[in-house]
Amino acid sequence: MRKKYAHLAIICLSYIIIFPVIAFSNGLSSFERNEKIVSNIDANCLAPVTQPTVLNFVNTTSTSFFSSFVGNNSDGYIALLSTSSTLTFLPVNGSGYAVGSILGNATVVSNGSSTSFGVYGLNPSTVYYIFIFSYNNIGCTNGPAYNITSPLSGSISTSAIPSELPTVQPTSLVFGASTVTSISGSFTSVGSYLYLVLVSTSNTLSAEPVDHSDYVVGNSIGNAKVISAGSSTSFIGTGLNSNSVYYIYVFSYTTPSCNCGNIYRTTIPLKGSIATLNQNCTIPSVQPSGLVFNNPTTTSVSGAFSACVADEYLIVYSLSSSLSALPVNGSVYNSGNTLGNATVLKRGTETSFNATNLTSGSTYYFTIFALNCSGGPIYNTSLPLKGSVIITPTTLNFYYGNFHSHSEYSDGKGLPSGDFTYGDAANCMDFLGISEHNHVSAGMSLNNWNLGRAQATSATTSTFLALYGMEWGVISTGGHVVVYGVPNLLGWDSGQYQTYVAQGDYNGTSGLFTTITNFGPNAFATLAHPNNSDFNGIMSTYSASADDAIVGTAVENGPSTSTNTTYSDPPASMAYLSFYRNMLAEGYHLGPTIDHDNHNVTHGHTATSRTVVLAYSLTESEILGAMRQMHFYASEDCSAQVTFKINNNPLGSIVTASGAPTITVTTSGSNPITSLKIYSGVPGSGTNATVLTSTTTGSISYTHTALSNSSTRYYYIDITESDGKRIITSPIWYTRNDAP
Repeated sequence: MRKKYAHLAIICLSYIIIFPVIAFSNGLSSFERNEKIVSNIDANCLAPVTQPTVLNFVNTTSTSFFSSFVGNNSDGYIALLSTSSTLTFLPVNGSGYAVGSILGNATVVSNGSSTSFGVYGLNPSTVYYIFIFSYNNIGCTNGPAYNITSPLSGSISTSAIPSELPTVQPTSLVFGASTVTSISGSFTSVGSYLYLVLVSTSNTLSAEPVDHSDYVVGNSIGNAKVISAGSSTSFIGTGLNSNSVYYIYVFSYTTPSCNCGNIYRTTIPLKGSIATLNQNCTIPSVQPSGLVFNNPTTTSVSGAFSACVADEYLIVYSLSSSLSALPVNGSVYNSGNTLGNATVLKRGTETSFNATNLTSGSTYYFTIFALNCSGGPIYNTSLPLKGSVIITPTTLNFYYGNFHSHSEYSDGKGLPSGDFTYGDAANCMDFLGISEHNHVSAGMSLNNWNLGRAQATSATTSTFLALYGMEWGVISTGGHVVVYGVPNLLGWDSGQYQTYVAQGDYNGTSGLFTTITNFGPNAFATLAHPNNSDFNGIMSTYSASADDAIVGTAVENGPSTSTNTTYSDPPASMAYLSFYRNMLAEGYHLGPTIDHDNHNVTHGHTATSRTVVLAYSLTESEILGAMRQMHFYASEDCSAQVTFKINNNPLGSIVTASGAPTITVTTSGSNPITSLKIYSGVPGSGTNATVLTSTTTGSISYTHTALSNSSTRYYYIDITESDGKRIITSPIWYTRNDAP
């Protein structure tokens, strides 16, 4: 792709580079040089006595213009372009100049008998000067003779870059089923733009849409053709060749108020490929079988399966047990491509594979489809071969941070980039999540959302994780929910959301909690500063859909408007602990969080309280995955490390096993432990957990022999240090299931 507004001049659609001015230092003026060389011209080769006249400029844009003039019956004309009103060098008799040649501080932009030419690829808002000289060369043995006296000249200013240039391209290109001669697809609009869709048989475009040009279906642009232009986010390409791969390119554009034609965003268009079907191709009648896994390590696994009657196999893997999309006939998928919530591992004839760069401790689900006709594939999507494997886990690490804070993109202070930098400098701060309010009344917009996500990606390093999420909802209509792992802005303000969720709809069939769950295994919600009546009353009546989405609730929050940056302004101690205990009693599976809810640039510096996540590495996937599994606890002391297990299962686990549960807790930190209590409760009983046993030291091992067979209990730890700071852990749910 070419860079938009590059420093180029183009004549007759040929690109000519404008080089820096080259100064001549031979001691002769240009007129003296011409006089010295004129002796090389034949006596019968006379320069024209007049110059052309009437210079006109038309179709001027920010990067181009078109020029014409009236000729004077000379053999030819040479046109020079410069950003200076005077030339440092003139054409030399006997010398021929190609378009693109540098003459002092000017460039040759036209040479020949034509009295019109176009210049493209110029700088916006720049004054350019044109100088046109006539010459004769018919019968001139040694080259042309130029009239260098008083050339035709004029100036033109390119316009400014149009403010209506789209800032983003559309996303999420999805293909429908292709036929022998047609393809179809759709994409997601980002912003209030129009879209130009091109189809080509080439993986690269030989030309791009040109600003101020209006294209309609059927127009050619280089090696591509227009198949859709306008507001539609779907397209159909017809009249295509069978068994052929076609590439789709989608560009955002606007029709600006200047009435000067469309403005196109040409950088990194949305792109994808799909093949038309082979008219002789049939769907495989069976799937492969016998999937086995071998040699799982902390980051990889290999596998093999038995072949069936098919040309090839498509192997995909996912962290979800169910696929959100299936292969589409005609679509060619290669290694690394995404297919819904899955990633393509490979496509080919081999019946073995090796998957690498996997996340330790995670369960991966593999799905294998038989296909025929690799050039225009047809897939058997009925009952594909499936299998799952757990990647060997390593030691869990302790990561400290804050999920609930704000920037100026909603109702906080500072850009996300600066807030992340400030948070990174805080003591014991491995990660910072900025969770902007999702609605317009708090300052959020779709543009801000995209900018914030990009800044989070840029701020992430090997030692600091920047996350960007949202705080969804309004207090007056049901409360605030902190959401992560969802790439789309969820909202209700017209034109300012990517996925619609009605205001106040938390627990409906299309409500917030169901929407979060549908975004995949790392999407989750925590409750920001809850009241018992919030979130459509989930406290009063257990909701499975809410339980699926919610992984945590605040036991402390804030102080949200604090300006303290000396770690000495903690939130009200355990102000929301009763809500956490009530939710556990109702049967919900969730853990405790502590966040600062920063609305000033104090991120990480207000207090030492942190949400502590136990994960295998400091990556977005690992941290969000660990939150989803409730491997976290809330600590008022950011130096404290707590290890809580039942029969070697970490906090947040839901366990069914034989025998009585053995609970072990160990701690380390800068302050002595004065109280360590094990709480136990019955999920769904409506009765809060009570103290099962306690100690005044920092460790304990206790076997709950009183738990009867077929009974379920949840257990969590409440710790108090010598300075009064407390730590509350996520529970472990344990069901005793002794063999008969």
